[in-house]
Amino acid sequence: MRSDFERKKFKLMFWLVGGIFLAVTYILFFCMGAGASYAMKICLAAVGIAEAVFLVLLYFISLKSVDNAYSAVEYSADMMNELLRKSGEKEGVITRPEIKEGSVGILYDSFEKMVDMFSESRQRERLEKEYLKDVMSDISHQLKTPLASMSVFIDLLLNDKIDSPEERKKILSEAGNQVNRMEWMVLSMLKLARIEAGAVQFEKKETEISSILDEVRGAISYLTNSRNQKLIINCPEDIMVQTDPEWMTEAIINIVKNASDYSCSLDENRLGTGEEQSSAIEIDVEKNAVFTRIYIRDHGIGMSEETMTHIFDRFYRASNEVNPNSVGIGLSLSKSIVEGLGGRISVDSKLGEGSCFKIQI
Repeated sequence: MRSDFERKKFKLMFWLVGGIFLAVTYILFFCMGAGASYAMKICLAAVGIAEAVFLVLLYFISLKSVDNAYSAVEYSADMMNELLRKSGEKEGVITRPEIKEGSVGILYDSFEKMVDMFSESRQRERLEKEYLKDVMSDISHQLKTPLASMSVFIDLLLNDKIDSPEERKKILSEAGNQVNRMEWMVLSMLKLARIEAGAVQFEKKETEISSILDEVRGAISYLTNSRNQKLIINCPEDIMVQTDPEWMTEAIINIVKNASDYSCSLDENRLGTGEEQSSAIEIDVEKNAVFTRIYIRDHGIGMSEETMTHIFDRFYRASNEVNPNSVGIGLSLSKSIVEGLGGRISVDSKLGEGSCFKIQI
């Protein structure tokens, strides 16, 4: 984008001022040379010609400097137009000049910083839109099944197609399960979306790991007791970490629930048969000078290498047969919470040998 308005204005002003200067100079030289000798007249004429040549050289030098300055401004405008043109594309590469010295270099440097900030902003906006689109698509897809089931249940009950009271009770119980499933999914997705959007302000403070694990035990006891599973916690009382206790508790609860789902239930009739270990869920804590690590182990069915690569994906379920009412979002939420608190989470597992989730703080 080039405009000659300023350049034409510069040329007009330069030659106007320069012409007046030369005219005044030549008039003075003419007056001085009226009664001068021939040698003096030659000298004055030479000086006049030198002034004219100097003025022409000064014009081209000044024009070059002015042209460079305006070219820098025009190039900045071109960069902005190119940025706007490519802002809708996923990958937009903008050709940039070599950084120059002086004011032009400062202009380029400042403008490139502004362009980079604008590009990053547009990129974040695009990623947020894609994330929101994916979330809405996932929620819509996940709600289809329970809503369809609810529609069938309501139709059966409204049209008196179920005669047996036991069948009605069974259908109402299943309808309640579907409602709970949808509620859990929506609430978990809202939490996950808030964390990944940076809308959650974690309140970190010095907290005893043992107090967090006590909260986990209390929250999960109804599930483990109903399945005759054991929750074994090995944690020294004096281990302190800098974390948000409420969010960390929720992250660990989700992992323990997953461990419970994939561990077997122990029938009282099988006590003493060696199957106690397969029904146990163990939480161990270790601390060194660098980090604190929490191990959550189960001795259930384990998982394959492929499953481990997707286990933290949203709505991913390793098996639909283990817990049909599972939403598949708990581990994804746990991962977002742990990473949002500045920690790391990973899993080791082998088929038939159980799994071990590791949280490093």
